Amino acid sequence: MYPDQPNESPWIAQLADDPPPQPLERDASSDVVVVGAGIAGVATAFFVLRETDNSVLLVERDRVARGATGRNAGSLSAYFERPLCDIAAEFGLEAAGAAQRLLEDGHFLIDLIVDETGSDVRVERVSGHMGMFNLNHLDVHLRCLRVREQTGLPPLSCVVSEDAEFLADIPVELTDLYSVVPQKTIRELLEVNDDQYRAVLSAPEGSANSAVLCQQILGHLERTHSDRFVYADCTNVDRIVVDDGQAVAFAGSHRIVARSAVLCTNGFVDHVVEDRAGAPIRLAPDQQIVGRAGYLTAIFEDAPRPPAAISYIRNTVIGGDTPYAYVTRRTYDRAGGTVTLTCMGGPEYHFDDSVYDPDAPFPGPLLQVVDDEVRPYAHTTRPPGRPYEFHWHGLMGYNESKLRVVGPHPRHERLLYNLGCNGVGFLPSIAGGRRVAQLLAGRSLGASVFDPR
Repeated sequence: MYPDQPNESPWIAQLADDPPPQPLERDASSDVVVVGAGIAGVATAFFVLRETDNSVLLVERDRVARGATGRNAGSLSAYFERPLCDIAAEFGLEAAGAAQRLLEDGHFLIDLIVDETGSDVRVERVSGHMGMFNLNHLDVHLRCLRVREQTGLPPLSCVVSEDAEFLADIPVELTDLYSVVPQKTIRELLEVNDDQYRAVLSAPEGSANSAVLCQQILGHLERTHSDRFVYADCTNVDRIVVDDGQAVAFAGSHRIVARSAVLCTNGFVDHVVEDRAGAPIRLAPDQQIVGRAGYLTAIFEDAPRPPAAISYIRNTVIGGDTPYAYVTRRTYDRAGGTVTLTCMGGPEYHFDDSVYDPDAPFPGPLLQVVDDEVRPYAHTTRPPGRPYEFHWHGLMGYNESKLRVVGPHPRHERLLYNLGCNGVGFLPSIAGGRRVAQLLAGRSLGASVFDPR
């Protein structure tokens, strides 16, 4: 049995040394106050400064990117933790297609950010693969592909093994959405040696260090927008009051008066949001964010291997409680050169925010679970029981709707949101930041599945 291990993230390990803290030391004012300097907040600040004339004050209670942004899987994914066909059934085809397109715009937007800020973050793109083993998995994802087709989104590849026991049971109306291939192809795509999985869905994915990206974007904003950008860290916003004309953020004994406030936190931190009369301002019940801690590990490979992003469904029915296993491989820069870093994850647990400790060790029994259940996917020849170079956990924002919350509160337009993780990588945070900037620029974007309610 593994002993408890330190909580060490490979992304935080790559950060440059922070400058001295720069907490807010007096009352301040700004057109926009952005709360939270993770990837959602930093991207929001970037696009607001880029696409409007607004001044921005970015406030962080810790240091840049030390929350979920520095403790994630570092994935470039553009999908929902909820079937697209289900979203279409609730909101309509057009809205579902627009939401999916916004997520996929994140691939373009991260390249734009890297280019305009001069970031040297390594961004690696791959064709990601998801393994499916029964008819339920395939049926749901084929219906999602149909939604993509009906809404003009680029097609994705889906292949089914010629040995699949359910091949003859696939609905006839879905047969144009997949190809039949030898079982050997399934094994090769998923990098497995057994025949448990019978179908694979492939989509553009990738990896990057969102923590280092945040740090470098922040440096760029401070250099190029010093006339209308201020950053304050080690400054906890504990209360926000919104009325018809302004939003006031209270940070200790100091006030930040702004035309608009954008919440880019995990959504369940310990600040109070209320109107001028003291009544709490809340989201709809299924949009309220709760905490879930994700646990990940990583190993250095002995020999270079190409980047990869592979996930393996483990539920019998889509939407069940068993987390999928996922594996990413990427080039990792460290002192002395580059190596291949293989990351693996899957276990997730709900936490009350008063219980979760970001500095708590990685539990040894949970590391044993990863070694027993996920390692065989990540590295088929690696013996069990060996040490891991990194083991980390982070608190992510989830909600029952399984959709991000992006945009102004329906009854308090001065309060906007770009929050909610739902375990789909950090591209949605970047895309959400641009949408917030467009809204603050006065653009009429129409209704969205992400709209606060």
